[in-house]
Order: sequence, then structure tokens, then C-alpha cells
Amino acid sequence: MKEVYPGIFLVKEVGRFKTIKPLVNIYLIPGRDGIIFDAGYGDKRTIKNVQNEIIALKKKYYNSNKDFNISRILISHCHPDHFSGLKRLRKYLNLKIILTKDQSKLINNKKEYHKAFDGDSYEDYLIVKSGIRGKIRSIFERLLSHFIYRLVYRMTFISQFDEIIENETQIHVNGEKWDIIPSPGHSSDHISLYNEKRGVLISGDNVLPSITTWLGPPDSDIETYINTIQRIQNLPHLNIILPAHGEVISNPQQRIKEILDHRKERTAQTLQIINENKELGTCPGDVIKALYPDATRVIREFARGWVCLTLKYLEKQNQIVRKEDKKHIYFYPILE
Repeated sequence: MKEVYPGIFLVKEVGRFKTIKPLVNIYLIPGRDGIIFDAGYGDKRTIKNVQNEIIALKKKYYNSNKDFNISRILISHCHPDHFSGLKRLRKYLNLKIILTKDQSKLINNKKEYHKAFDGDSYEDYLIVKSGIRGKIRSIFERLLSHFIYRLVYRMTFISQFDEIIENETQIHVNGEKWDIIPSPGHSSDHISLYNEKRGVLISGDNVLPSITTWLGPPDSDIETYINTIQRIQNLPHLNIILPAHGEVISNPQQRIKEILDHRKERTAQTLQIINENKELGTCPGDVIKALYPDATRVIREFARGWVCLTLKYLEKQNQIVRKEDKKHIYFYPILE
């Protein structure tokens, strides 16, 4: 447990399997009417650790004659590493679960959840998978992701919520006003929590300290994400960002500029690769190989998401056009 800002504490959940289960930050704002932001993983060991951290903090508050009450929990978005712990945290800590309207539609039903987050290999990842083998591969990949969610994250769905709020509204925590800001792009239901008086943004996955957030179909969108980052950039009095992964960001404007510059650079690089292969055409795999020549297969597969979204963005901007054959989808520059 670490106090990362006066009255705001960080519990780091221990991850495993590197990129599959990374470290997750959970933020506590204790007081007369406190709150937890993000729920992390849902396995018993992880939840027990969070519970022990809260008990230890509660003792420190009592010893200092300070009010300590955490009665609610709110999540940034419905990816498994952010909501899987909701059910057990509510049970062990007697919390009220608060969800936005968009979030409540996603995690109350397994069928609807997977419908929202399962990508179509043909359109979303721009891979032609024809015939029986292609269909079998798509089904296998989908079932594998479901298995990982259940086994690694201990993802569970919730049918009963204590409070459903608007996607953009305000809540009060210990007498202070916090703005709930819709911040889609990484996921369509993503929100951030902002206290303008303090200049504190709890950003979820949108702004991370060193790595760029994951962007991939079917629920991410490059253009929407850029708009979100620009909105965060224009928040008044922004002094510090508390991200969902990694360390506190004490130079928010610099970090935001780096993210926007990175996305601009990646888009330009993708377009350049397509222009350089204007005769033969470029498929998503060609872009990945050019940008990640020495990367492992796992890294390349993670990159496929943002590459495909960027290709669709360039299509939408009428800068490239696609053509298909039986095995590949190729992209060509639109020449003036």
C-alpha cells in the first residue's frame, strides 16, 4: 500500500504470465464516504491481498483518529483485468457496486459480453480464413480467449448492481466533487475519474507511463482514442495522472504529447509501407513484419490489433483502398 497523492492510496495487484496478466493498480480514496476505483483480478489470493491491505490501512486511520469508510467501488471499463474482482470485493468488503449504463450492459450477461468483445477474424483482424479450417481456427481462438479469461483472470459476471449512473456525470467522495469522464477508444465503455480542484486524473488504461495502451478490434477505435487523449490534454489544472498500470505520471502534458506523437508516427509509418508497396499491395502481416522485424510471435500478434485499426482508419480517410483474393486482403494507396 502506497499513498500516491494525499488521501489516495495504491494497491498493486501482483500479475503473472507477463503480458497476459500484468500488474494492475487499484486506487483507494478512504474517508467519510470513500470509494475504490477498479476491481482487478478475481482470484481468491489476489482479493485476499487487497483485503489485507485495506485492513492495515484502516488500522492506521483509526490510530490517527481519522474517518475511514470505503462503501463503493467503480471500474474504469469492462476488460477482465479491471472488473473480475467486483463480486468478491463486494462480498468481503460489503461494497456497493457502481456502474455506468454502458458498463452495466456488458458484464451482466456472458453471452452479451462475448458478443461485444469477440472479434470477427475476417473483418476485424483483416485475415481471410476460408473453408472449414478457417472456421475451426476462428472457433478455437475464441474458445481459448474465453478459457484464459476464466482461468487466469477469474472473470465472473454480475447480474445485480447497486447503482447505475450516467456515462458522464459527477460523484461526491468525502465531500469532494469528482467528474466521471467518458473516455472511449481503448474500449467503448471506458471512463476516467477527475478531480479538477486537485488536478488528479485516475485514467484507467488510456494514459500509461511508458508503454502505449492496447488498441484492437472489435471494441477499440483509433480515431476515438485520439479524441479521448486530446480531451484529457485539455483538462483544466491537470497536475498528475494515476494510471491503471505502472507508476504515477507526474508530467501529464509531456506524456500525453508522447502518446499523440506516437500514434501520429505509427499512422505515417503504416501509410509509408503501403506507398512503398503500391504495385504488389500490402497486407496487415507485411506492416507488422516491417515494424517489428525481430519481435516474437506473441508481440506481433498483440501488434496486429492496432495495425488493423490503423488500416481501417486510413481507409476511412480515403488514403488507401483494399482488394481481396482467396487468401489475403491487400491495401493500396489512393494516388491523386
